[in-house]
Amino acid sequence: MSPSRPALLALATVALAAGCTSPAVERASTPASTPGTESTSAATAPSPTGTPARDQLLAALEKSRTSTYRFSVTGDVPDKQKVAGSGTFDPKAKRLSVKYKITGKETDQSQRIVVGTDLYSREKSNETWVHLDLKRIKKDSLYWFDMTDPTGLSRFTSAVDQVRSTGPNAYAGTLDIEGDKFNEGFLPVGTPAISVWFGGNAQFTATTDAAGWVTSIGVTLRDSDGALKMSTRLSGHGKPSGVKKPSNYGEAWDFYYDKK
Repeated sequence: MSPSRPALLALATVALAAGCTSPAVERASTPASTPGTESTSAATAPSPTGTPARDQLLAALEKSRTSTYRFSVTGDVPDKQKVAGSGTFDPKAKRLSVKYKITGKETDQSQRIVVGTDLYSREKSNETWVHLDLKRIKKDSLYWFDMTDPTGLSRFTSAVDQVRSTGPNAYAGTLDIEGDKFNEGFLPVGTPAISVWFGGNAQFTATTDAAGWVTSIGVTLRDSDGALKMSTRLSGHGKPSGVKKPSNYGEAWDFYYDKK
């Protein structure tokens, strides 16, 4: 039986605008942090039918996803478009810095910094950052931003199915994308830009280093137009993120906190 082919959709970015009565102001950068990522639980426990290769890779993924890391991403998204991005994520301090750009039929780009429950967003580097207080955003709002797994690495870990060793610290296998479980999108890892509908299978490769950190993830998905290939490189594991709030930003209009 041939593997099922998922329906894929490129995710859109929701842009914010600052209120006219809240101009950008110079503010001191004061660190903020929130509790760790205990609520982020990936299915990483070895199963009775697990293999040594699978157990080794899951251990490396678990170690990597719960520590600070940097990432860089390139790849394909639906409608013959391309995505490129980079950033840093500290899951324990809830700090994220990410920028990405989708090019092709249309251009979609975004930059985000999250420190605790404060989100700063803009589309281009020459624009003023716009601040949004995530504590005031409803979970069903278009402007809700979930910091549980913003890079998709935990959901990737949960989706790992079959794994085989292809060499020293090198692996290949399949992802099990179950029904509509991952509709919010977790690929490519680092800058999720694809929503997967109706389940299906995906092929992946991964590498680790001598210290047991995941250093690269490659994924191939197929849709009606052919294969979508994505590559993520991870580095800076366990090192300080350096993520801090921007010094110059404006406040979002109040209506964003009521808007769905």
